[in-house]
Amino acid sequence: MKSMPTRTLLVLLSFSAVFSAAGCRYSKEKGLEISFDHYAHGQYLAESGDTDAALAELLKAIQSDPELSAAHSAIGDIHRKDGNHKLAAEAYRNACRTNPYAFRAHYNLGVTYQALAQAAEAVEEYTKNLKEAVNVYLRAVVIRDDDFDANLNLSACYFQLGKYDLAEEYCHAAIAKDPKSPQAHSNLGIIYDSQNRLYKAVRAYKDSLELDTNQPKILLNLGSTYMRQGMCKAALSPFRLASKQDPKDPAPFRQIGQCYYRLKQYDKSIGAYEQAISLDPKDATALRGLGTVRITQYVLSQDDTELRDQGLTAWRQSLEIMSDQEDLKKLLKKYSPPDQAPEL
Repeated sequence: MKSMPTRTLLVLLSFSAVFSAAGCRYSKEKGLEISFDHYAHGQYLAESGDTDAALAELLKAIQSDPELSAAHSAIGDIHRKDGNHKLAAEAYRNACRTNPYAFRAHYNLGVTYQALAQAAEAVEEYTKNLKEAVNVYLRAVVIRDDDFDANLNLSACYFQLGKYDLAEEYCHAAIAKDPKSPQAHSNLGIIYDSQNRLYKAVRAYKDSLELDTNQPKILLNLGSTYMRQGMCKAALSPFRLASKQDPKDPAPFRQIGQCYYRLKQYDKSIGAYEQAISLDPKDATALRGLGTVRITQYVLSQDDTELRDQGLTAWRQSLEIMSDQEDLKKLLKKYSPPDQAPEL
């Protein structure tokens, strides 16, 4: 048999190699097409509320293309919406691994770690998840440094870890992205407050309230900061406004009662504490405050035992609700008549 010419053999071999490469490309492209079909169908099912079927389709997408980051991320979205943060974290980690530049996957993983931290029962687990969140958010702000939420969340994580300088840095970064965010300014106020930088805290709280006046919690923070500065009269205004914005919350009335007590306006203090107690009869702090005012009036009167008895009754009620008030137990024993003195 005649042998095939060398040139012809080379041409055939080359054709065979080209055909093989084309077939490989065709196979890969077909696999990607199948993967995207499953992904798209999975997203449609998720939006329709059929999460089990959606997860099944998204898993098929990953089987066809394990590197499809969007499918991993979509699985994370479903689990996070269902409250299963551990499975969500696993899916988002896979999304970040397959696409290290996927901002949304990194951001969502950070949010999930924060949720895991809040649900943690042990301090070690709480700290571990917050540190994981920090690492992921740091990557997210590298990918997209102009994202407001990523910077603000990173600041919050650092704050919870007690790293106030870094919390302040990233809170300022968030404010630079959105100067009109009341939340960012109020967060900055809390950061300053925690460092006892009270004047800066007041300024930040005011900046927040200028952007949104309807923030009873921030009004309480502002009033409390004034009180820490010894400015009880100034504190009354934000406390009163907070009580109007949230009239069912006893906290503003407790604080008003404390303000009036420090100002030695005892009748007004009693009125505020009684208002707090009417909103929450089990408010141990308000009952303690009311008892303190009554005992103070008793001491000043020197002989009005009715005031003393009213004060002691309020203190006893406070201790029944919150028993771990050792200082109050000593005060109760000090001012109780010998036949009524409690055993400590």
